[in-house]
Amino acid sequence: MTAQRHIRFEDRELQSAFIRALDRAQITYTLDSMGAVLFGETDANAVTQAAHQVRDAQFPWYFLKWKTEPESARFRAALAQAGLPFFVEQHESGTWFLVRRADRAQHDQLWPGVPDETGEYPRT
Repeated sequence: MTAQRHIRFEDRELQSAFIRALDRAQITYTLDSMGAVLFGETDANAVTQAAHQVRDAQFPWYFLKWKTEPESARFRAALAQAGLPFFVEQHESGTWFLVRRADRAQHDQLWPGVPDETGEYPRT
């Protein structure tokens, strides 16, 4: 199998639930040294369905993704400081935040108040 894609929930319990869901569904995958699930395009839909089972069990959700990893790190800190619930996933495309739909208005207000590493604020 040529593993081109990966998903890893940073939360250990969610990652374990994800792997159990993959195993129950008999989906082909391998694990890398960090514990990320590696999979090919032929298994992408089945892997995504297993990941959705784990996500859906947490809360009604949506994803947030920032263009750069420094932006993701700043937003992670802002979410934590605001006390808003979230889970982090690592994908081949970068860091994704699983956040509650109920907090959407707070997420929209949060980002403009997060300065970048130079102290500048993002344009909205």
